[in-house]
Amino acid sequence: MLAKNPKSRFRGVKGKAAARSCESLKILVCLASFVALFPVYIMAQSATTSTLAPTQGASYGTGPQTPLRFEGEAGHENEAVLSVGAAAFYDDNVQATNAIRLADEAVSLSSHLGIEKQTSNLSFTFDYLPFFLIYRQISQLDRLNHSANTTLEYRLSPRFLLGLHDVFSYQNGVLPSITGTQIQSGPPPPTGLNQGIFSYTTRTLANVAGVDLTFAKSRRNSFTLSVGYDQRQYGNQTGAIESLYNGLGGNAGFQYQYRATKHTTLGLLLLHRDTTYRGGTTFGSTARTQIETGYLSLGSHLSPTVSVTVFGGPQYVRTLGAATSLTSLAGKWQGSGGASLTKEARQTALDFSFQRSVNDGGGLYTSVIDTNGSFGARRRLYGLWEGNVVVGVTRVDASLFQNANGTTNAVTAGVDFSRPIRERSTLHISYDTTHQVSNGIIPIFSNFDRNQITIGFDFQVKAVSLGQ
Repeated sequence: MLAKNPKSRFRGVKGKAAARSCESLKILVCLASFVALFPVYIMAQSATTSTLAPTQGASYGTGPQTPLRFEGEAGHENEAVLSVGAAAFYDDNVQATNAIRLADEAVSLSSHLGIEKQTSNLSFTFDYLPFFLIYRQISQLDRLNHSANTTLEYRLSPRFLLGLHDVFSYQNGVLPSITGTQIQSGPPPPTGLNQGIFSYTTRTLANVAGVDLTFAKSRRNSFTLSVGYDQRQYGNQTGAIESLYNGLGGNAGFQYQYRATKHTTLGLLLLHRDTTYRGGTTFGSTARTQIETGYLSLGSHLSPTVSVTVFGGPQYVRTLGAATSLTSLAGKWQGSGGASLTKEARQTALDFSFQRSVNDGGGLYTSVIDTNGSFGARRRLYGLWEGNVVVGVTRVDASLFQNANGTTNAVTAGVDFSRPIRERSTLHISYDTTHQVSNGIIPIFSNFDRNQITIGFDFQVKAVSLGQ
């Protein structure tokens, strides 16, 4: 990953308002300049834990994932943090295609604005990470990129809880999110976009948003209504013979949760998803997919530091609007499901997730059968060093369609080492690798192997307390 989420473990020192008036003015100017230079396009680099949200081990649902943390680790509660960073890296396949393989060195300049506010009735988090890339040779990718996320949960009354999450990204080139960002725990939500397949493009815009309204009938029973929206658009493509598929969709769901014991929750999720794909040619220039999903789930805390979630059920898939011999207009039943295991101890935190479902094809396809697994681990090492490891495996196939035999397999992996330097700076060193192979109807230029080596520093400019 080219951009790094700054890691800071130190708070700014509070002082008297009179003594800090000049400094506060400087900080205000700095923040205003920051916003002016980096307009907010949002993406989910991380989702922070909410005190109002269900704990890990709750039944599978449509909400965002939570970060993988050590036991007892907390974020920047009731703080606004501004940080900057700089990194140098080597990329042996900048355009992510083996047909035109170009290596280059580059510098990444990044900033991070994080806000977290927690009260008895409100939980609000916002993370914004813009970063600018400067390549030594391939100047067409010297662009400003944006990634951020926002989540809000508000208790309307003792029985009603309103939740909102919006994830949005705008980036140039193929920048897989492997290391450098917070490792997520638990399986991806069923309304998320495919994160394991990478497309030959120079620009990608993605947005996933949702609203949830939960009614807690009692301490054991709750009902949730949810609606959501997702979009992914691709810009110029590099060496492509056929165009990529842009996707625009919406979803609506109903969920029932029953807390069987203090540590175990049963759930039922009914979800309708409707997505329209445009721009490609292999499956028709316009294709519409409707998916009806029914999941039963079981979530449990096996111990204070170990939680597990298991879910599964049928999916009914219909394809409409396309006019090629590869397209099936008749509905099909598919089995889907998955599981996750999370351990959060003081020295080691790890997460393993597996999932099989019908999802979007990452631009290469319309809807596909997506099978993926991921493993993430954090470990406190010798001294102040910390190590992170992430591995992801994804396989998508187009067997939903008549006469289609296209498949794509992708493997991503990364390792990251970080250490605080002095009071407010952090050193990080990472290696990331991606391998992708397609067979059948997808063109050969979707295949690529890529390796990146990065070294950089992050510095916390200011941390401002937001009160209690």
